[in-house]
Amino acid sequence: MTGWRRWVAAVAGLALAGTVAGAAPAWAQQSSTEVQVQAQAQAPALPPAPEQAPAQQTDVQTQGPAATPAVEEKGPGRVALLLGADWASAYYFRGIVNEQNGGNNVQPYAEIGFKLLDNVGPLSSLVIAPGIWNNWHYGGGTVVPPSDPKFWYEADLYIKLTATWWEIFSTGVTYTYYTSPNNSFTSYADVGLSFSLSDSKWLGAFALNPSILFAFETKGEALAADGKKGIYMGIGLAPGYTFFENSSFPVNISVPLTFGFSLKDYYTVNGQNQTFGYFSGGPLITMPLKFIPSTFGSWALKAGVQFLVLNSNLSTVNGNNNFVPIGSVGLSLTY
Repeated sequence: MTGWRRWVAAVAGLALAGTVAGAAPAWAQQSSTEVQVQAQAQAPALPPAPEQAPAQQTDVQTQGPAATPAVEEKGPGRVALLLGADWASAYYFRGIVNEQNGGNNVQPYAEIGFKLLDNVGPLSSLVIAPGIWNNWHYGGGTVVPPSDPKFWYEADLYIKLTATWWEIFSTGVTYTYYTSPNNSFTSYADVGLSFSLSDSKWLGAFALNPSILFAFETKGEALAADGKKGIYMGIGLAPGYTFFENSSFPVNISVPLTFGFSLKDYYTVNGQNQTFGYFSGGPLITMPLKFIPSTFGSWALKAGVQFLVLNSNLSTVNGNNNFVPIGSVGLSLTY
């Protein structure tokens, strides 16, 4: 067994042991917990509504399949449906450019969650959720000339298993298969291990909601230029505050911060790997539409701007541009 495969097996074993025994992995018990970020060809994200437990916010990134919010686990039902769509002025995944500024990216997604277990000892819930995320692109900004259907840049299939412990700590395992219907990139896949903590119990309005993601490439590569299967780590924080919480128009303002790193060959260009990949941060405004009757599901609007700072390898891939502002708006429904 190669070195990286042993690494994957060891980390997966720890995560699964925590899921079965109710014990968090050793590194998750330390005081510094962390988050997730971006790479090439993946999906979008809306943060959970303020009434949703921050522990479910396992992804701070705002684009890519991993960025979709978890289906809401509250309520007596054991099946939940998440639908949504975002518009973005550019599409970067884990800092890797997919569609540049100058075009339009519409990113619809759907996910269905099945609650397998509920309130079993320290285990608050265990949810399995298959889903799909897409990027439809039109206008300028195309990196690679597409074939028919030209608008359909990306379609990703994923399935994730998420366990929430003591209602504040979440662990997750996600398999994602990235495809391009218009042949802009070669299909690839990865396995992600995510951990997140809701620290509002201790910090209140100053909660940071830390999270961390490890992604192990299992087929192909996100950054096709490197030709090597890599290991990615994303660390993030999501401080925020909800205004008018008890009104029909509550507003949550957060500042998601994400740091992307290569643990092994993830950001390799011209034979050189760089450990630091990118930083992403910026304001994000989310407004749950509480005036819509609950019988029609939980609706939410979001709008934000993120600013990417890229390392020199990613700057080279991006036409020697290492600073990228990206605007986005979106709508989601959980039912």
